[in-house]
Amino acid sequence: MLRSLPGATDDDRLIDQAIQGDRECFGRLYERHAPRVFRHVYYLTADAALAEDLTAQTFLNALQAISRYEPRGVPFAAWLLRIAANLVINYRKSKSNGHQPLSERLNSEQVLASPEAALDNMDGERVWQHVRKLSPDQRQVIVMRFLDGLSYLEIASVMDKSVGAVSVVQFRALTNLRRMLLAADEPLRRAS
Repeated sequence: MLRSLPGATDDDRLIDQAIQGDRECFGRLYERHAPRVFRHVYYLTADAALAEDLTAQTFLNALQAISRYEPRGVPFAAWLLRIAANLVINYRKSKSNGHQPLSERLNSEQVLASPEAALDNMDGERVWQHVRKLSPDQRQVIVMRFLDGLSYLEIASVMDKSVGAVSVVQFRALTNLRRMLLAADEPLRRAS
């Protein structure tokens, strides 16, 4: 019960109680972190219905594993994002192996009403269209760094990489993104 010491966060206290079997405390952790997990998964998948399914599965997995949770110097949210990222990877693997996806019920109008609408200008939307073209690792680092606001250390923990490796992935992602944006703007520059 180290997390009960002075200076412990509210999350730490809720986690301690959830580990002891208090489902209400786990419910409060869910309410606090579900929007962030959903947003993270949504930006990795670009599918709101799938993001809902994987967010629910993330918290189910977290509930089943809460007794084994150890802080290891990173926030609880990073642990949840790691679970979510692994679920996205597993989903992609199962989809590429010919298994049915979790959900196929979205149409294009529903996508516009999703959290992506938070990027309320055309430039933001244009950037995210190109972010989706990055490799999965690059996309995940960009989402965690710039959308989720995680530190390099937290991202490294989620992705099970070194801080240096995360920095390299981010550098390559930004370089690729810059190249794609310049290539997309080239026809506009020629026309003017």
